[in-house]
Amino acid sequence: MQLTGGILLIAEPYLPDPNFFRTVVLLVEHGAAGSLGFILNRPASVKLKEVTDYFGEVDYRLFRGGPVGLNTLHVLHSIETLPESQKVANGIFWSLNLRSLRALLATRNVPESFIRFFAGYAGWAPGQLESEIAQKAWILTTARCEYVFTTEPEILWQRVLIDMGGKYASLASLPEDPRVN
Repeated sequence: MQLTGGILLIAEPYLPDPNFFRTVVLLVEHGAAGSLGFILNRPASVKLKEVTDYFGEVDYRLFRGGPVGLNTLHVLHSIETLPESQKVANGIFWSLNLRSLRALLATRNVPESFIRFFAGYAGWAPGQLESEIAQKAWILTTARCEYVFTTEPEILWQRVLIDMGGKYASLASLPEDPRVN
């Protein structure tokens, strides 16, 4: 599978890096300068409104997008008409202009299931992600809207593996600690 925006990176069951243990990462950019994505299954312990009042009364969940740039805010959404958004995959867009998004959210007509806010991101230097994939740290599959905007992010890792079927489905039932088998 070719590395490009719109690919999901599913962490191998025993990936040793605690930042990515059993994560599902949506890759939004990949190129000569490196790779960038967002962890989809790490809800933060605070809501968006608790970290910024930029979006007014919007009280949506906030996610930990990755260990890099934790003081930055990123948004994925499924609103095709939102200006200055980059298409990542079918029905999945990365907002590049928070002002446009703020104006839309002020109408209060955007369900939380259409949008995800991330503090930070996952980033890889040039060649780093390819090296990790060669070392079998990641399983690749195509992103789907229902994964990105799931209402149950806590079980997303298992759900994606089960949906992939075959040998991947059996990985979903492995214990978190291999000594407890």
